Amino acid sequence: MGAMDINAYLTGWQTAIVPRILIGLLGLLIVLILARTIRSKRISLVPAILWSLAAAVLIIFSLFPQQLIRTVISTEYVMRMRIMMGFVSLLVLLITLESTRQARLQERYALLWVATALVILICAFFPSVVNLLRLLMGMNYTAAVVSVAFTFLTLVLFHFSISMSISQAKQARIAQKLALLETRVRELEERR
Repeated sequence: MGAMDINAYLTGWQTAIVPRILIGLLGLLIVLILARTIRSKRISLVPAILWSLAAAVLIIFSLFPQQLIRTVISTEYVMRMRIMMGFVSLLVLLITLESTRQARLQERYALLWVATALVILICAFFPSVVNLLRLLMGMNYTAAVVSVAFTFLTLVLFHFSISMSISQAKQARIAQKLALLETRVRELEERR
């Protein structure tokens, strides 16, 4: 993005009052709906956190002053990416730990998500790990980060596929045993 494009965007954003107001109102609407659902206890903690983050992002984005946008744009691309990776991995850790605490996620699955989040967090805090992978594979920084995340998510999905297959096999055996027991109960009732 050239300097001319950035200045046009910044000037346009500074004067785009109606879109900024609409974005801010959408964030406030999410806050109001969220407050109502929390008050009526129809939402658990994890979705409440995610909706709160979405509302905060919308409100903050609508209030971004021109100077803050200039600062963010002038920050090195890799640094912005590392900050985003760190934020996402911390969010995944928080959601995983909270879901495990509320007994909505079993520990064996939580370990996979924690491992994935920690690997992404390590890549965010130690860019030399990503640089080594980038140099070995001949890709740019973004592709290296995406490949690390994709690899771990693929492993998680593979594990879930195995778990689902095992669960379906167990359900089939249970259904067969139940059918045999029902048949046996019917036979016993007929003998009486």
